[in-house]
Amino acid sequence: MHKGGVQMNPTLVPFDQKHPRTKYRKNVKMRKTLAAIAIASLALVGLGVSPASSAVKITVSAAPAIDKFATVGTKVSATLAKITPKPSKATLEWLYNGKPVAKATATTYKIPASQNTGRLQLRETAIIGTAKKIVLSNTIQIGELFVVANPQLAYTDGTNTALVITPAQVLPAPVSITYAFARDTETLASDGTMTHTISLADAGTAMAASAKIKAPAGYFDTVLKSPNLTIATTARTYAQVWSDEFDGASGATANPAYWSGQDGDGVAYSNRGWGNNERQWYRFDQSTTNGSGILNMVATKTGASATHCYYGPCEFLSSKIVTKGKVGFTYGRLEARIKAAPGAGTWNAFWTLGSNIDTAFWPSCGEIDVMELLGATPAHLLGYLHGPISDAVGRGNTKDAASPLTDDYHTYTIDWLPDQVTWYIDGVKYGSVSKTDRDWVFNKEFYVILNLAMGGNLGGTIDAGLTSSTMSVDYVRYSTINGIGTLHIYP
Repeated sequence: MHKGGVQMNPTLVPFDQKHPRTKYRKNVKMRKTLAAIAIASLALVGLGVSPASSAVKITVSAAPAIDKFATVGTKVSATLAKITPKPSKATLEWLYNGKPVAKATATTYKIPASQNTGRLQLRETAIIGTAKKIVLSNTIQIGELFVVANPQLAYTDGTNTALVITPAQVLPAPVSITYAFARDTETLASDGTMTHTISLADAGTAMAASAKIKAPAGYFDTVLKSPNLTIATTARTYAQVWSDEFDGASGATANPAYWSGQDGDGVAYSNRGWGNNERQWYRFDQSTTNGSGILNMVATKTGASATHCYYGPCEFLSSKIVTKGKVGFTYGRLEARIKAAPGAGTWNAFWTLGSNIDTAFWPSCGEIDVMELLGATPAHLLGYLHGPISDAVGRGNTKDAASPLTDDYHTYTIDWLPDQVTWYIDGVKYGSVSKTDRDWVFNKEFYVILNLAMGGNLGGTIDAGLTSSTMSVDYVRYSTINGIGTLHIYP
């Protein structure tokens, strides 16, 4: 390019500087394009599709649900979750004990034999655009009944003297349901009815209804309990109706109007060693009063070898006295104040047997041990029941004292009610056993026994240096409890 004969070098100028209106038009167009994209994105969200750059708020109004109960061979059905916005895709996984089952991705699942126990659940994964939501169904225990309603317990009326059970409901339908009443931790023996008259033993306890459910094939039996109902406390009042204070003259035997001696080593009673391999020979005159209200039962080696026991010359003479055929008791409070005989091998006992022992035999006749104390463990007190089920093992309680109980006198007591026996030492309760099954044969007359055995299965090895030991009894007393209790006196 030339101007006035001089060549000019042109300068390059950007197009939009040359044409400013073109730049303006371009910016306007860009803004319009961005606005259109934004509007389109909002529209997509409204349609339930999430763009990559947007966060989607997902709402689950109902989790997936599966059948409430199932067992081997059952085809379990699922209802899918209700999710907003609507998922574009959903996948399913059946979980057994928390782990996915291979190829189990349908809305139904048939339980194989290999899964006869364990937990079954469904996991649903919902996809919404690029967002993902995982939700879990309810869990069922394979073979477990579904509880529609637990049993309930209520008073039958405003007098609060009786209780009634509202039935339990389970699915599938059970083969049978047996109801019983529970007192604290013990399920009481059932009489087959849904009502229970409140007893003195119930007072102050937590009662509940118990439903023992026999399940159909493939399901497990179960026991359901109602919430606890606390029964009002009733004070116990005692009226003494019999006692032996052992106030005979010094050297006299126990009152023969009340007591007899069961002498010997048990052979004469077809019970060699008294059933426990004991080492003593009992004599009635080894129990004598001291003239000051105490009966002393003496176990001694002196003169024992002159008597022949089942194992040879006897090692000890001792005493066992019983009220059998003279004084009997049905329910009520029995107590004795005793200073137990010390020394390893001694076996002190204050106990009872069913008066029908000659026909029902032991243990069907029943045995109540008010106190058993071994010289080898003098601070360890035993209180037990023995019946046709519990047999020699028994059911009961123990108490460990702070010091040897052979050091002084202590009062050993039972409260015996038609459906419960409770043990006390020095007025303090340390255990109880209730009527729960056919082992309860303690609903009839019993007689009292006092004895001092030596050695045997429970007494253990006798101290080689022990030559004599004495169990001293201050009294034996019997009282009714709130009018409950019967004394039987025989001529």
